[in-house]
Amino acid sequence: MNKTLLVFYSRTGFTRRVAEQIAKRMQCDTCELREQRSRAGPFGYVRSVFEALRGREPQLQDPGVDPSRYALVILGTPVWAGRMCSPMRAFLSRHRFGGADVAVFATCGGSGAEGVLSAVSLQAGKTPLAHLVLTDREIDTGSTGRKLDAFVQALRPRTGV
Repeated sequence: MNKTLLVFYSRTGFTRRVAEQIAKRMQCDTCELREQRSRAGPFGYVRSVFEALRGREPQLQDPGVDPSRYALVILGTPVWAGRMCSPMRAFLSRHRFGGADVAVFATCGGSGAEGVLSAVSLQAGKTPLAHLVLTDREIDTGSTGRKLDAFVQALRPRTGV
């Protein structure tokens, strides 16, 4: 078993693209959170904002992983209305991390990511080893390399990769 697990949720693909780049650099196990209901289209967007603002937790499909069995868990979430996405909130409320260290990354259209990083860390009950914020624009233009490399480099002593 790998020592590092990357858990993420992506509605539009931005967070998935970052997760794939991190996983490639870290050579880690990945777990994309999936829901019972679709968030596609405008109604999915409205539902996402509503759940984020109200602190709701949707039903997730069984992720099939136990984060407490890993030495490091990287958590990735988009920012929805200045909050972490509701699927990540649901995952964090249902899983414990044991002795695992945590790192956090967030993707956003503009602002609000710093508060989301703090909220994820608080709900996970861990101080992150590293954190990363990338905007959708940075992801679209491919200007994420330096930030991704610094994030991964901060985690290397813990993973031995």
